[in-house]
Amino acid sequence: MVKYLQTIHTFASRYDDCSMEIRTIDRIPTNSPIAACVDNIALFDNISKIKGLTFPVKIDFILSIMCEQGTLVLNYDQRTFSLSKNCILVLRPGHVMNSYHVSADFRGHCIMVSSDYLGDTLPSMSRILPCMVGVMDRPVIQLTDEEAQNQLELYRILRKKAYESNPTPFRLETVSSMLKALFFETLGLYSEHMSEDNVGKMRRKDAILYDFIRYVERDFRSERAVSYYAQKLCVSPKHLSATVKEASGRTASDWIDSYVVMEAKIMLRNTGMTIQEISMKLNFANQSFFGKYFKHLVGVSPKEYRVTAGAE
Repeated sequence: MVKYLQTIHTFASRYDDCSMEIRTIDRIPTNSPIAACVDNIALFDNISKIKGLTFPVKIDFILSIMCEQGTLVLNYDQRTFSLSKNCILVLRPGHVMNSYHVSADFRGHCIMVSSDYLGDTLPSMSRILPCMVGVMDRPVIQLTDEEAQNQLELYRILRKKAYESNPTPFRLETVSSMLKALFFETLGLYSEHMSEDNVGKMRRKDAILYDFIRYVERDFRSERAVSYYAQKLCVSPKHLSATVKEASGRTASDWIDSYVVMEAKIMLRNTGMTIQEISMKLNFANQSFFGKYFKHLVGVSPKEYRVTAGAE
């Protein structure tokens, strides 16, 4: 079944491959009332702004919700979680939301960031993966008043910069840096709330994902085949693909491609290397193959991306 995009008021969504009943929120249209001036980020403190959202719906974003007052009850993946004052919830991409309910006095805020955008912003994934496993196991944590205040201050500054009507130079870099600060602040809180046993212990599938990411970070410039990494981990390519998908919500190929594309974007934006030189650096057979690979994943050719990035 061919995937296709369909706009439903606030969000852009696509039908899931497996069912015509479940849509996937995979981007925020620029004409959405909650869209920031920076693509693929939305920050809002009024849930009523989410219009036209029918359930169930699959979230292909990293979603953070903080309850400042009242209560929020959220059901996803057939699990129910309740947030009260100073509670924060973080969801990784791939979860299916079934319903939510807020009390009459609810006040809080939400942050939605595309995984691609955050992936371009963050450093080594292997450093933060153990903590992300903790987020999956315990998505809701209770903050102290001081921790909650720190979260609010960072959110307000980030929101102001992301939505300002008269942007200053380097706004994109400013927003990226602030988003990174908020992400690590939140991840640090989850780390502190994890027991020592959980910090040092990962399930087998998470351990495979962790080792896979470490190998990808080391070798993606020269190796893009899933079979190569499966051999390194002494498992079959089929087993590796299934395990990585189950543990992270993304296929092994997606992970490899994301690192290759991120590196290509960095070189196109920040170096004077020719496209031919970049293709050789990333071990492509020729410039033509690299161009087709890049355009398939990014939507524009390397040359078009370089021109657009240089104009930002």
